[in-house]
Amino acid sequence: MKKVELRMNEQEKYEIIEELIEHNSNKNQAGKKLGISRRQIDCLIIKYKEKGKAGFVHGNRTRKPINTLDNTISKDIILLYKNKYQYWNFYQMSLKLTYFKQITHI
Repeated sequence: MKKVELRMNEQEKYEIIEELIEHNSNKNQAGKKLGISRRQIDCLIIKYKEKGKAGFVHGNRTRKPINTLDNTISKDIILLYKNKYQYWNFYQMSLKLTYFKQITHI
């Protein structure tokens, strides 16, 4: 079985739902602890019963955001800033990059 590592907020949700099910605690109190509604608590209980700990991992964890730059482009921008445009401020550099983007249609 694959080991599942949760982030801090996911771990907190998991522990509270686990305690809720194991000790037959109050759903309203669990909702107040997590700051969510009772309906959301019911959804988390279903996730816990179906998938266990893996159900609490956020669905977008492994996806790369659509607006991120490729590492090679980022390195090129940093090299340009350090070598060619070293006396420019960030605003001037961002204007230059925006202009470059409009010309090249990146």
